Amino acid sequence: MLVGLALALLAVLVVLVGSGWLNRAFDLVGGDEAVPDPIGEVAQAQPTLHLITVADPDGDEAARIAVLAQDRSDGEGTALLLPATTIVDVPGHGTFPLGDAYALGGAPLTTVTVANLLGIRIDAAATISTAGWAALLDTLGGVEVTVRTQLVDRDGRVRFEPGVQVLDGERAAEYLTLAAEGEAELDALPRVQQVLGAVLDAVSEDPTLVDLWLGMELADGGAVIETDDPELVRVVLVELALARQADRVTTWTLPVAPLGSGRDAGYRPDVDRTNELVADRFAAARSGGEVTGGRDVQILNGNGVPRVGQQVAERLADGGYRVILTGNADRFTYETTRIVLHDSSEAQLAVGRDVQARLGVGELELAATPGSVVDITIVVGADFPPDGG
Repeated sequence: MLVGLALALLAVLVVLVGSGWLNRAFDLVGGDEAVPDPIGEVAQAQPTLHLITVADPDGDEAARIAVLAQDRSDGEGTALLLPATTIVDVPGHGTFPLGDAYALGGAPLTTVTVANLLGIRIDAAATISTAGWAALLDTLGGVEVTVRTQLVDRDGRVRFEPGVQVLDGERAAEYLTLAAEGEAELDALPRVQQVLGAVLDAVSEDPTLVDLWLGMELADGGAVIETDDPELVRVVLVELALARQADRVTTWTLPVAPLGSGRDAGYRPDVDRTNELVADRFAAARSGGEVTGGRDVQILNGNGVPRVGQQVAERLADGGYRVILTGNADRFTYETTRIVLHDSSEAQLAVGRDVQARLGVGELELAATPGSVVDITIVVGADFPPDGG
């Protein structure tokens, strides 16, 4: 009888291993070798999603900005929170707070700006308004949060008292986006972490929630989650949720330094610490292929077309390039785009050819005076964009 029982148990074990169920169960409890299996048709080694929260009612700037990524090689998930008041170069526009990029060019420009700031490839963007968050969070039946201090709005009204409490969708969305009186933006980001954690926990229990949210509409007919790549949104959220269930998700804040002592003073990026963080947490999303050489870029408008710098930056975004400076050229009558290299090495020449291929136009030339704060200067001529778009 014991022999028969042992054989039966062995048969069950073989079935479980063959079906992959046992491996999945091991992954979910967070064993040392656990790496959640990729889902969906997304091929990237580290699918990366830019999550933008737009505060109502104006909806003209990003209130909360995050980058979510799941490294499929080691199962590690990353949620990077970026202060919207961080002063950055917005390609084609100049220096602005990061959140203002949304007013200048919507989700596409905000995504290019973040990709440029971090030097990574971002595969898709998802934009959710405060009303969208309220509808999404209502499907969870309440969100438990820990309010650490009394939160008062800019009109002096108490919005939240300290303590553990369960919020409905509308209140949870307010908790997420509230600009509290006397609160620096960095102090508000733990609230983002709490709400995002609740969302991922719910998805780990029921992955079909993401499909529900992607199909939901608001009263005005707009989508709860606005995105041009719903499949990648689904993949990132589900894989990140499974990684969180296995204690493999880490939340980070963009390394910054305050520009002043006031509440609204804003921040500047700490470039060295940001580069270290990106190298550690977004290694597979750092693009550029086999081409080496410097990739810091200056874009100068030489054809007079408004926002042409943004169009150039969009074509370079997934190549590991970083736009350091933008502005106008000495004139708007350049017929041909110039790609000026500030280094004569073979590696830099390869980078120049890569830029030329990405833009579809341009002539390579070597700077008369080597050395610059950038590696490449692009003077955009009338031949760009090549398709007239």
